[in-house]
Amino acid sequence: MRWIKHFQIGVLWAAIGWAGPALAADGVVQTTLPNGLRVVIVRDALAPMVATRLIYLTGSSAASADFPGTAHALEHMMFRGTPTLSSDQLTRICQATGNNANASTSYEQTQYEFNIAPVDLGVILHLEADRMRALSFDPAQWARERGAIEQEVSRDRSLSQFRAREQFQNAVYDGTPFAWSPLGTRQSFDATTTDRLRQFYQTWYAPNNAILFVVGDVQPTAALKQVREAFGAVPSRPVPVRTPTDTDHALPTASTLTAPTDSAIGRITIGWRAPGLRQSDAAALIVMADAIANSRSKLGILGLDGKSLGTAFLYQGYSSRGSITASISFPRGADPAPYQAELRAVLADYRAHGIPADLVDAAKRARIKAAEFERNSIAGLTRVWTAAVADWGVSSPDVLTKAYAAVTPEQVNALAARYLDPDHAITQVWLPQGTIPPVQDKGDTSGESFARTPTGPVPLPDWAQSVLDMPPAPHWPLPRFISTLPNGLRLIVRPLHQSHTVLLFGQVRINPALQAPAGKEGIAALTAQLLLYGTAQHDRLSIAKTVGDLGSSVSLGSAFGLSAHTQDFIPTLAVLADTELHPAFPEKELITRREKLAVAQQGVQQTPAYAMRRAVMERVLPKDDPAQREPTPQTFRSLSRSDVLAFFQKAYRPDMTVIEVIGDIEPDAAKAAVMAAFGNWHATGPKPEVLLPPVPDAPVTTFQMDGEGRTQDQVQLFESSGLRLGQPETAQFDLGNLILSRGFSSRLHQALRARTGYVYTVGSAASVDQTRGSFSVTFGADPAKVPLAETLIRATLQDMQTHPVSTAELDRVEAGYLRTQPFSTSSLSGIARRDLFLLNHDLPLNQPNQDAATIAATTPEQIRTVFAQEVKPDGLSTFVYGPKPPTPAAFTAGGQTTPRGQ
Repeated sequence: MRWIKHFQIGVLWAAIGWAGPALAADGVVQTTLPNGLRVVIVRDALAPMVATRLIYLTGSSAASADFPGTAHALEHMMFRGTPTLSSDQLTRICQATGNNANASTSYEQTQYEFNIAPVDLGVILHLEADRMRALSFDPAQWARERGAIEQEVSRDRSLSQFRAREQFQNAVYDGTPFAWSPLGTRQSFDATTTDRLRQFYQTWYAPNNAILFVVGDVQPTAALKQVREAFGAVPSRPVPVRTPTDTDHALPTASTLTAPTDSAIGRITIGWRAPGLRQSDAAALIVMADAIANSRSKLGILGLDGKSLGTAFLYQGYSSRGSITASISFPRGADPAPYQAELRAVLADYRAHGIPADLVDAAKRARIKAAEFERNSIAGLTRVWTAAVADWGVSSPDVLTKAYAAVTPEQVNALAARYLDPDHAITQVWLPQGTIPPVQDKGDTSGESFARTPTGPVPLPDWAQSVLDMPPAPHWPLPRFISTLPNGLRLIVRPLHQSHTVLLFGQVRINPALQAPAGKEGIAALTAQLLLYGTAQHDRLSIAKTVGDLGSSVSLGSAFGLSAHTQDFIPTLAVLADTELHPAFPEKELITRREKLAVAQQGVQQTPAYAMRRAVMERVLPKDDPAQREPTPQTFRSLSRSDVLAFFQKAYRPDMTVIEVIGDIEPDAAKAAVMAAFGNWHATGPKPEVLLPPVPDAPVTTFQMDGEGRTQDQVQLFESSGLRLGQPETAQFDLGNLILSRGFSSRLHQALRARTGYVYTVGSAASVDQTRGSFSVTFGADPAKVPLAETLIRATLQDMQTHPVSTAELDRVEAGYLRTQPFSTSSLSGIARRDLFLLNHDLPLNQPNQDAATIAATTPEQIRTVFAQEVKPDGLSTFVYGPKPPTPAAFTAGGQTTPRGQ
């Protein structure tokens, strides 16, 4: 679960207006149930997946200043059971459906999310209706969850950047309920009772204060029938009407804040309070922000011409309020005054003279044309519908597309003159420092003691029994076209007419650790950045204008690509190929980018996070291992144009490149276009080596380092592994790892969070490629809880080695895995990136099908065996970033009892 500071404004797909329960031509149905629940159902059969989003129109702003995290705490308790559904039953349902459940709390909304197979929709609707009807509010469950949520608070407040952002947000929204963070504080959670949570729930959690979205592979009419059956009997309740106060409309007086951080670079941010998404200026404010942020704008040029390390301009919108921010970054240790002056001068010019009309037109064009791209994923479609209906309060994304089209340069300039007012600007300076005192929330930091006994069998209610059915192994669809061109470039084409757009993804396989010449570390980064500056015939600004006029987007480097409407694919591809293959590498820009990289790296090397990362690498890798190579300010400054040219010629090769074209195009047309654009690209000399050599097992060690201002420890338990990509054992281990740490129902989450509250999150993962492998467990905890959590982790791993998982537990996790594997086809970008990963790692394109077959046939004994072979609980190194924890008791094999799934 997570809390959200702001909703990022997304591009929006044109669809129908607000309708009754009748099915629209494009597969959308909207209605309101008699109890007031608004329902939006959108059909998208791209993949066998359904996204449900239940949004309650309340959040932290409905709480009080002395209990700011009440909405956040209630969000957590929504996963702790109801009078008719226990916490264990809820987690078992989540596990069997694939553990794709989450929630988030913002200022004005609380959102509950499930991504599920279509067959499970009825179960999840029943679950959500049950939680809407009543919660259990068990004080013992709240005591456990409070420990976890306080660890979440410690995690976030241990980050100096989080504290800085919170300081800025509080100043911008001073005098309003947005002045307190949705996260909450430890002291307020210590004082929070279940009675307070129940009161907030009964006040705001009602069907007439909620919107349900169902998006994906559904038949809308049938889905609406399921919604009525699940939610129809949930009674409505009176909901308070919240009206703005005088302080909501008052603008803050200009002030300047200083925030110490442990960042690699400094930053100056200037912000203003602005209207929210449901006010008439919202669309014009977004267009204004996009225009000012354009790389061709004065602010964009300021971020690229060497006068700063980067710039940004952003509108952040909520339903009732918003903010505008402009920022500029500068080298660590530099005087911020001249950078602040440059930023203020640009903003003053925009306020006085307006924003060029061609930048406004480009911003409008991008918003309107990019709307079509959201149809290329179920997640994107879900995002634009929830944004339109819940955030903006309009009937459909089409209303917003029309609003963007109606924006005029005169409107934008009027808003710039009105809102970019220095008399109401909040300025914050991030000052990187070597010493930052920790900020303690006054709260209980002792380790709770809860019974850690096996949960035993957990029978599911009759309405949820279907989630235990074992689905067939999914089938990863192979591309219709794959070919190796005469120059060695491998081309994949997947015609998918999901929208009138075409996407191209390209990847040149480069390993700088092996390919950068000695003493030239950083050459790969400099080369990639210089591609941005155009060709001998077309400079950066002209290329950016050409792409912007098309309403397309292009990315350059070893990972390159484009997004274009179907009719714009060929001209956009021509720009991409010309810029990627024929860079000018201008000397002036090389000097600028080289120095920016050098000063940025100098800042990185002064941060405690860098020191911790280097300490870990030096302890797990041999001294002369290529992966230990890294750029320094000196190596960056030593790079010349001839170095860049030489590296580009050797590393950027068609026979080390894979391109996938996916979308509204047929194979013959795609092949012809790629041949015309990339067919004359040729390689010279033998292929480079890009695989790192195998390494010996890392020695067992313990290392701890204080982080600047940290109050919570970030802990990693690490060891080498013999697992490799493509092995059946790796697939079996991945299945076992789902049992170990995937989701709230996993063994580690149950042991360390649900039953003890020692941590907020815990995760484990095997990181493997063709030649190397490792296994690690990571978690964050107060120092006093670290040894307790570590002991439980080692004992849980030992149990995985010595006792086969139960058949019931394996069946649930396996069913969830098989249900959710097709979700990787729920976006065009996800399909393409998976294809590129497989080919670039010398794996067959049907590897996902092989893995699914292996997992479908995996037995409990095979999981026990692979964990016994690959995990050594007493051989894990311990790395602690944060205050020194107490020394844990020596781990004794067989000396700890842990929960075992049933």
